[in-house]
Amino acid sequence: MIANNSKSKIFLKYIIIVLVMMLLGGAGMFGLAKHRQNTFYIARRSMVISHAIHEERNSNNNFNSADQQMMDTYSKIIEDPIISKAARNYLPSQMKKKYSSDDINSMLDSKVSQQTLVLTVEAKASSKSAAVKITNAAAKAMKTNLPSIQPGAGTVRLLAPATMKDTNQVTTPHTKKYVAVGLALGGMVGLIICFVDETWSRLI
Repeated sequence: MIANNSKSKIFLKYIIIVLVMMLLGGAGMFGLAKHRQNTFYIARRSMVISHAIHEERNSNNNFNSADQQMMDTYSKIIEDPIISKAARNYLPSQMKKKYSSDDINSMLDSKVSQQTLVLTVEAKASSKSAAVKITNAAAKAMKTNLPSIQPGAGTVRLLAPATMKDTNQVTTPHTKKYVAVGLALGGMVGLIICFVDETWSRLI
């Protein structure tokens, strides 16, 4: 009976150790996540790049197919410093002072909708307003400069402008993931402590 009570106390002690280490690990990783946490905003604007239907009908070339094949090229063009430099000219004077063309270039990204003629440009910034203005500026720059960059390219038709209402907020790193990792690591450390303690007790 005494032996069973002793084993129960040891087992309870080990459970407490594991739980305490899990809590410490979770709390530590929660604090780390909050310290590293950064919030930014992503605005998007789509555009259609294609030749007019009447051009395709009056030509032996299949412009629609050719335009689709060019979408990846257009995507790379909109991420080129030439576009970001031109986009900067469309920004308000205060934003020009804050963001260089290199800054704008690092904020821009683009995506191609497969099997379509739709190209989407997006900008990631620390504020909704900046993300929206830079996205719309990049779209305008693409519309204005594509003909000179890629002669024979289709016409750029801008779709609905980016707005603050449609801007997505993204916060990284994710606190829950950090806490989960902290709990797991804490539990592992707790088990190691229990194993060492049990091994040491048997050796004595």
